[in-house]
Amino acid sequence: MTESESTDRASLISHLHDQFWSEEYYRAAGLVRRWSDGEGADWARELFNELDRLGVLPDERRRLVERTNAARRLIKSYFRKTQQFCSRGFLEPEDVREHLAMAQRLEMLFEIIEPFERARKAEYDREMFNFYDDLHRGELNRPGR
Repeated sequence: MTESESTDRASLISHLHDQFWSEEYYRAAGLVRRWSDGEGADWARELFNELDRLGVLPDERRRLVERTNAARRLIKSYFRKTQQFCSRGFLEPEDVREHLAMAQRLEMLFEIIEPFERARKAEYDREMFNFYDDLHRGELNRPGR
C-alpha cells in the first residue's frame, strides 16, 4: 500500500469513526432503543404499522414515529456504508472489526436494526447483517440467525 493509500484509508476510518461516535448516532440509537423497549412484543412490526397510518396519528405520536424511522434508517446507513467500503476494498475487515464494529456496537445492529428489517420485509437483504456476523466469526448474539 502506498503512503497516499494509507493516508486515504486512515482518513476514511477516521470519518466513519466520527460518525459512529457522533451525537447524531447516539440520539438515533436512543430513539430506536426506547421504541424497542416500549412498544410491546411486536415492536418492530408496530413501527411499520404506524408508518402506514401516519395521517391519522396524533401529532405527537406521528412525530415520534417519523423520528424513530429516521433514526432506524440513519443507523442502518452507517453500517451499510461501512460494509460497502470494506466489500469494495477501501477498508480491510480488520479495520472494521477493530475500529468501527466492536461487539457492543453490533448489539444495536442485530437486536434492533435487523428485527426492523425482518418486520418490514420477511425476505430482507441479509448481506450486510451476514457480513458483520462473519466479521466476528458468528460469536455474537444474533437473534435473527
